[in-house]
Amino acid sequence: MAITRENGDTEGRIKMATVSAPDINATCKSYQDHFGYKIIEESTVSEAQATSWGTPKMAGRRQIITGPESGAEVYIRLVENDDVPEYEYLKSFGWNAIEITVTDADELHEKLKDSPFEIIGEPTEFDFSDAIYPMQAVGLSKELFYLNQVRGNLPAYDLPMAQSFVDHIFIMILATPDVKEAVQFYVDAFGWAEGNTFHIPYSVLNNAFDLPDDTKHFLCMSCNDRVVNNEIDQYPEGTIVRPRNDGMLEPGIAITTYMVEDLDKVNVPLLTLPQPFSGAGYSGRRSACCVGSAGELIELIEL
Repeated sequence: MAITRENGDTEGRIKMATVSAPDINATCKSYQDHFGYKIIEESTVSEAQATSWGTPKMAGRRQIITGPESGAEVYIRLVENDDVPEYEYLKSFGWNAIEITVTDADELHEKLKDSPFEIIGEPTEFDFSDAIYPMQAVGLSKELFYLNQVRGNLPAYDLPMAQSFVDHIFIMILATPDVKEAVQFYVDAFGWAEGNTFHIPYSVLNNAFDLPDDTKHFLCMSCNDRVVNNEIDQYPEGTIVRPRNDGMLEPGIAITTYMVEDLDKVNVPLLTLPQPFSGAGYSGRRSACCVGSAGELIELIEL
């Protein structure tokens, strides 16, 4: 039987998204002021933590863990990192967006008009379902958010209704050169399931790459039972490997952290041996990292 903790942690649950923040104070304040997020914990990256990420030069950098007003134990971690001026959101492979459940996309859209966030997609109804009503905005650290008003479940998937104005992460968006290979990685490595595949016009991608509005793109889901955790997108020609500073985290969205039942059963090489870490998210549990087929850094925490 699958393990589910009182706080909702279960196999495949997203626990945390990590954002590289050149101006960590300003980015944190933008979450507080406009998302209603709270500071859960402030610390510095330990040598062991930096080593587990495969980024030894991150040791000693400030990190701030933030969470929603709802109290959901799913976090956005900001880590102070050097700027990478050539990095552009939506133009490279890896973690490209954080999808968060919100109560009212139209109201949020109005609030973000006078904010540090850049709105790149107004609230729009989806053709295939009225259960999802999303908008898109980019933060100060070039981190892209899909801010999604969930109105109900989909036929194959359960979606979380927001319990605060801007609530918690429920899907991460991965950009890959090969959807099939990327999905298969999650199936083989963690035993998760391949979800539905879509071939649809994708406005944020078409706008980013100056493609005609009706250009279609492949995307697929990875999931655990009826809970989706990743949307995996086939990115077009012209997408690049993300630029980064040597020994440091990638710019933008750098890591996704998931819960797994048993690190010893993960079927992929880990960057280091699993070891316990303290602090928010970890709570003394074992953690280790691996790298996905699109070069994405994946952190795992044991239930």
